[in-house]
Amino acid sequence: TNTGVGFAIPVSILKVVLPDLISKGEHDWAWLGVRGGDLTPTIAEAMNLTIEKGAYLAEITEGGPAEKAGLKGATGQKSVRGRTVDVGGDVITAIDGNPVYSFDDLLIYIALQTKPGDEVTLSVMRDGKTIEVKVVLEKRPSSISE
Repeated sequence: TNTGVGFAIPVSILKVVLPDLISKGEHDWAWLGVRGGDLTPTIAEAMNLTIEKGAYLAEITEGGPAEKAGLKGATGQKSVRGRTVDVGGDVITAIDGNPVYSFDDLLIYIALQTKPGDEVTLSVMRDGKTIEVKVVLEKRPSSISE
């Protein structure tokens, strides 16, 4: 019987995962080792940024690929119009030349276009300047201890 609940797996994910599942019974996801979100107008204002879109890095996982490459997470907080936001973190604006308008753009690119061991080039806004950072992605761990 049908209870009216369905689960959809995008074909783009199936194309990446299915060959690995068939050949070795598992799929290894690439991992950057960051926590963050979309660059919001409030964060941009608090950090005096001239850009309005990107993936804001709030936290870098200790020992992860991002830390090894020198990416920076938030260093403090600032209040803007009554809202407290994390500030000081890097903002990723492109990955391998592809624009990053949101944190989801970054995650989707890593999930669908890369595998563990791949090197990606990130365009990063830091201290008002754009720099290029090369990162070697690793296999996503089953858990991260804090």
